[in-house]
Amino acid sequence: MAILKRQLHLWHRWLGIVLGLLVLLWFGSGVVMMYVPYPALTQDERMARLAPLDAAAVRFSAAQAWQACGRQGMPVSVRLNTVAGRPAYHFRAGDGAGSALVSVWADNGARLAVGATLAAASARRGAGAVSPTVERIDLDQWSFGRIAVHRPLYRVALGDAEGSVHYVSGRTGELVRDTTRSERAWNWAGSVIHWLYFTPLRAEGGLWRQAVMWSSGVALALALTGMVVGIQRLRLRRRYAGGRRSPYQGWQAWHHWLGLGAGTLTLTWLFSGWLSVTPFGWLDSPGITDADRLAFAGGPLQEADLVLDAAAMLRAHAGVLELEWRRVGGKLYLAALERGAPRLLDAQDGQAGGALPPARLLEAARAVRPGVPVLEAVMLASEDGYYYSHHHRQALPVLRVRFRDPAGTTLYADPASGQLAGYADRHSKWRRWLFNGLHQLDFVRARPAWDVLVASLCGLGALLATSGLVLGWRRLRR
Repeated sequence: MAILKRQLHLWHRWLGIVLGLLVLLWFGSGVVMMYVPYPALTQDERMARLAPLDAAAVRFSAAQAWQACGRQGMPVSVRLNTVAGRPAYHFRAGDGAGSALVSVWADNGARLAVGATLAAASARRGAGAVSPTVERIDLDQWSFGRIAVHRPLYRVALGDAEGSVHYVSGRTGELVRDTTRSERAWNWAGSVIHWLYFTPLRAEGGLWRQAVMWSSGVALALALTGMVVGIQRLRLRRRYAGGRRSPYQGWQAWHHWLGLGAGTLTLTWLFSGWLSVTPFGWLDSPGITDADRLAFAGGPLQEADLVLDAAAMLRAHAGVLELEWRRVGGKLYLAALERGAPRLLDAQDGQAGGALPPARLLEAARAVRPGVPVLEAVMLASEDGYYYSHHHRQALPVLRVRFRDPAGTTLYADPASGQLAGYADRHSKWRRWLFNGLHQLDFVRARPAWDVLVASLCGLGALLATSGLVLGWRRLRR
């Protein structure tokens, strides 16, 4: 037993020397990420930079534009918006990893080809008088994530006082991400450190995932051995000399008591961080798949859908920023993005239909799991434990549909947009509590209560890591 205790002590010491600094940085970077997320183009930012569509300039239908693409079959999705002052159709062809984006000008029917001039014009939209410099890239520090489908990208440095850098799609010519000098600097202290988002590592998805999984896993072993050693050395009844409950003094005593006080918190944070990459496929969940969306739509777009007179729609509804062809249960709608709330237009008469009736949403949702009994279908006016707002506002009301299938599937359908807005199954529900709940503490969502709680606990964890670093440094100096 004495040998085992000694081994645990040595393991904790040397794991702390190796990983203590990283654990400290994780606590500090977590606080930064509370207020500065990884760069992204928010919906509000996107709307602010989109110009209203000019009905007079839309001279070709979506069907004619799709024919100009030279693609077989029908597109998965169709959007119409303004790029560098001209209307353009954007098509997504194919599903999943094999999908591709292709765009066609709506004023002359020609394929949209993105170059430096177009990228600069697109990036400058709404930015005032600036002198941009343009560079074509495949990947850099701030272009990970969902914009991968838009590669190659054009990185446009605007040369303004904020040090703005915009990323323009090499496929559609649209602005897809924006950053500022301040945002990039804070992210080096936040997301980059916290997620190990270093470009050479992140460029290799599998290698990055392994690095996160094993570094957090070994750090979890560090915290676990520390808790065991700390409890072993604690005496509540037969105390040490002088009536002390801990045998340590100075920094060692600080580390002992901080470990006992914050050890459980550190364990749960490291464990939930380890779960963030679904190690060994544990609690992996498919989420909303392309097949789910297709079933909810009631089938793919048809040729008759694309011959719709988009110009007439725009003349009847001035100020529309973007039109998106959207099927719900086999019926076609146009989702109109405007400065206010987006709305659905009936494709048959062009009228704004308002929110879709629950019966149509339920019919569309049933098609996602055909033949599976529905346990519950209820319109939610407020959030529940698996569909809720934290950093991003969730749409309400939504129709929640629970199925009696082996996965325990729950779908959330938005009547205002005609889309599947959320998904949950048994794995994602466990992950919601074991990752989101333990790591982000988002079971407390009222602010500033959440800010005070998380920042205080991160500070406590940082003190624990700092005391360990001091002890480790002293050991190395010997």
